[in-house]
Amino acid sequence: MQYGQYNVDYEQRPYNPERMRKERWAKAQAGMKKWGLGALILYDYDYHRYMGYYTFHQYARRRLGTYVLVVLGEEVPYVNTDKYPNAWEELRMPWFKDHYVLKSARPYQLCNGCPEHPTFMAESFQRNVDDILPLLKKHGVADMPVGIDVVSPSMMDVLTKGGIKIVDGNNCMVDIITEKTQDELFCLQMAGVITEAAHWDVCRALRPGMTELEIAGVAAQSCFKHGAEELEGPSFVVCSGERSGYGVPAMPTDRRVRPGDFVVIDINGVSFNGYRTCYYRTYLCGDKPTQFQKEVYKAAYDGLMAMQSVVKEGITTKDVQTEWLKLGDFPGGWGREQKFPAPGRYYFGSGGHPIGTRSGDPGYTLLGAGEIFGNFPGGQIKKNHTFAVEVCCATWDGTKWAKDGVKIENCGFINANGVWESFYRMPAKDIIVCGLPGEYYPTT
Repeated sequence: MQYGQYNVDYEQRPYNPERMRKERWAKAQAGMKKWGLGALILYDYDYHRYMGYYTFHQYARRRLGTYVLVVLGEEVPYVNTDKYPNAWEELRMPWFKDHYVLKSARPYQLCNGCPEHPTFMAESFQRNVDDILPLLKKHGVADMPVGIDVVSPSMMDVLTKGGIKIVDGNNCMVDIITEKTQDELFCLQMAGVITEAAHWDVCRALRPGMTELEIAGVAAQSCFKHGAEELEGPSFVVCSGERSGYGVPAMPTDRRVRPGDFVVIDINGVSFNGYRTCYYRTYLCGDKPTQFQKEVYKAAYDGLMAMQSVVKEGITTKDVQTEWLKLGDFPGGWGREQKFPAPGRYYFGSGGHPIGTRSGDPGYTLLGAGEIFGNFPGGQIKKNHTFAVEVCCATWDGTKWAKDGVKIENCGFINANGVWESFYRMPAKDIIVCGLPGEYYPTT
């Protein structure tokens, strides 16, 4: 990467937040026109960010209530107002001038219910209708379908009775967000640069005796130190020793790492200007690798390289699975799925997913070896589509899972040549050994 994180006065840098915001608005307008929608009502926290509105705290992610209204023909979305005439918002987000009008948009828990006041939810959603319907009429789209991303039964009932023709807006939103702009690609790459620094700090700190929670703490501190604005959750995966052999992903625990343990860590959801990471690596702690560990690691790495090689423009996500399985059609390979409980290697958790404003964007999944990603239909891969590609290898000996499992992942995009190109550079080809107390010498 040639440039630093932030815009400066001495050179033209590729990231332009105003351009990114306007291009996303334009994509939203094109999407609504394509799908025949008069408007979009968006409750999803990450879609707010996509539309240029930043909620002041992530608890809005879990408290559905704040919404953004995007109207066909009106480039700038309508957003929340409050009783203090936007004393904070207008200073921070002046691009919404004259669009701070939604009095009913609040970070309240509007889908959770109030059992002692069962009509409260419906009354709250009626205020939404009172805000939304006049704006639809103002722009001449009141008779058109309105897409919505998140809905509850009472919300649907009140909006429909209020005369708003509600339809599922999720297909339209996925269509809008899937193809990334130049600025979005830069943000995704920079999020990866921040996370590489965190992986490096984890490698420097990792040693026997640390708990998985401590390892996650090292990663989180490093992310913030190097410029991350948010950690999605945080939801880092840390699985060591026996926990690496099966069940990845899983949250960190108080288990202590022992000499010779593999440590699987996914530093995911790290945000730079709203764009996030999904970044698995597997490290060895406190001892030289055994022959078995070398073989398992190589199997996972080879599987990852094979999958990266088949993600290309013009094919479908189902085609990726077909081609990847062909490349792994050999004993112990990912193309010969074991039928549990037959002993052998299992590549569950191998596949891929879109990456963008969350560590797993909605959209078409790259199917892998197992059913963990579901039986999704295939979607065509195009330039500037972004995918996380991940491969996990674990071993079942007929009675138990071996303690050594490996998972590795990269994120990247379909470049101008139509092939998948990684954002990430943290080494993965060879096992990185951390926390050795000294040098090892042959005994002979």
